[in-house]
Amino acid sequence: MHVITDNDLFHRLAFDNPWWEFTKDTKVQFRNPQRRVFFDAFQDHVMDAGEGNVVVLAGPLRAGKTVLMRQMVARLIETGVKATQVFYCNMTVPSFTAADIPTLFEMFCRRYHHRPDAELYIFYDEIQYVKDWQKTLLALAKLRPKARIVAAVSSGAPSINTGDVSAEGRVSTFVLPPLTFLEFLRFRGTEEKLFDSERDNTGSGMTLKANALPALNTEFHRYVNFGGFLEGIMLSKDGTPAPAFIRDGVADRVLHKDLASLHGVNDAQELNRLFGLLAFNTAREVTIDDLAKSANVAKNTLRKYLDYLESAFLIRRVPRVDRDGQRFQRQVAFKVYLTAPCLYAALFAPVPHDDQFFQRLAETALVAQWLGAPAAANLAYASWRNGRIDLLTMNPETEKPDHVYEMDWNNAYATAGKGPQQMVQFVEGTNRGARPYILTRTVARPASMRGIDITLAPLALYTYWLERDPTLRNFHGG
Repeated sequence: MHVITDNDLFHRLAFDNPWWEFTKDTKVQFRNPQRRVFFDAFQDHVMDAGEGNVVVLAGPLRAGKTVLMRQMVARLIETGVKATQVFYCNMTVPSFTAADIPTLFEMFCRRYHHRPDAELYIFYDEIQYVKDWQKTLLALAKLRPKARIVAAVSSGAPSINTGDVSAEGRVSTFVLPPLTFLEFLRFRGTEEKLFDSERDNTGSGMTLKANALPALNTEFHRYVNFGGFLEGIMLSKDGTPAPAFIRDGVADRVLHKDLASLHGVNDAQELNRLFGLLAFNTAREVTIDDLAKSANVAKNTLRKYLDYLESAFLIRRVPRVDRDGQRFQRQVAFKVYLTAPCLYAALFAPVPHDDQFFQRLAETALVAQWLGAPAAANLAYASWRNGRIDLLTMNPETEKPDHVYEMDWNNAYATAGKGPQQMVQFVEGTNRGARPYILTRTVARPASMRGIDITLAPLALYTYWLERDPTLRNFHGG
């Protein structure tokens, strides 16, 4: 019987690294899809790596992590990095299971005579399948201090928030979430049809065209039901979203049983049943007790499942604060959100925009805009006896709410003439400097109640602008 040799493994590596064959006369031409809005920030993380550190690129399956890394490879070579200084390795390749990370990497170094102090760019894809991968990569980074090492994972990242660091500051996390609403519009080519470009003292900006809000809401409805992943944007011949994603998107592409088994989850049916229950309750407050009873799962097992689903970027748990804006020492209740609202349609069915359930999916879409930003860690909501605040952001320095949101998809405040008493009382009792928003379907105007200024804004428009606000992406709300 013949055995797999190092030469065989290197040929497979070379297949995934075709740029190694480039010569000085090669005309470099990469064909890549449109870049996501996160590309520049990801590039900054990569270029800041080295000195014994590792960047973890984390996000759900099908979010585009592999494409993002390959686009980074293209950027490096196009800007003058020697092609043989760039190494890419996909750890889902079966033949690589016979070798470990150092062996594959050293094969590359020997072939191109890279000394220990060489400046290299190392990309490992789906590395969660490698046992003790963090420990192994940190050891490699220590041996190769000038190598910039990036590892993509679909579950089990050190953190669920961009910018968080671990391992004494040596591992930083960059989260690539499902598509944002802004990206959805750009991939569909509808942003320029709905918005006019303008320039001001801060640079380029966009304003909604006159009478374009109904069309924006139509696009927002499509985004909520189909738009979190590129499959949902692909259209069939009659112009409707491709049904294959709705039929197969979760079972075959998102809830991957192999990933779950890595985290000790062996009952895939039980996990899927729980995920369906959580999806049905997206944007609702739930408790551990109620979930355990409804799912018929022991509490310890339930917590393990919740941890896995969050580490796989399928759900996001948002913590609760009280009517005074104070966090609870023991979090027995939390709000649960799908990381992409289209997962609901994949599990159940698309929801009409005038369905009473749609407001919760719209709120889920709003929360999804934060998930690739450091500010995602600042999200919270408030609830108390006979009172609640749908969503808020907490200032990490003052631990006070600085943005307060109430969802009003049905324009109830504008038509009923009834003021947002609970929101105003909450702002008065926590931080009068907070910015309150009532997010509507079609109403846009300023308002005031007891000296508190309130902004009524269309939810779809605010969801779009959330991604465009650089202060939000780095710190806190809109």
